[in-house]
Amino acid sequence: MPEGKTKPKISFFKSNFWDLWFQKLFRNIASVKYQWLILLYVPVIYGMFNYKPDITPPETWISPNLGLAFLGGGFITLALGRIIANSRLCEKPEDGLDTDR
Repeated sequence: MPEGKTKPKISFFKSNFWDLWFQKLFRNIASVKYQWLILLYVPVIYGMFNYKPDITPPETWISPNLGLAFLGGGFITLALGRIIANSRLCEKPEDGLDTDR
């Protein structure tokens, strides 16, 4: 790059609040946790609001109680998995391993 020229920054709104918010949003979408939530949540939410054909009275594929139980259970499972991974994946000084290099 020629002297005196700076590298252009990747920015939506010149590094203000909205720029940081969009970066955080896109970083979360790129995370595997977010992709798992989408994979698990979309079919459940679709089933909670889609009705079975030709049944009187109309009835959803998944009941609201069961759907909320699935959504809450999935969220708790992913949240607890993250907490356990963050608290268990650490080295003890006496082990002699140095994986932080």
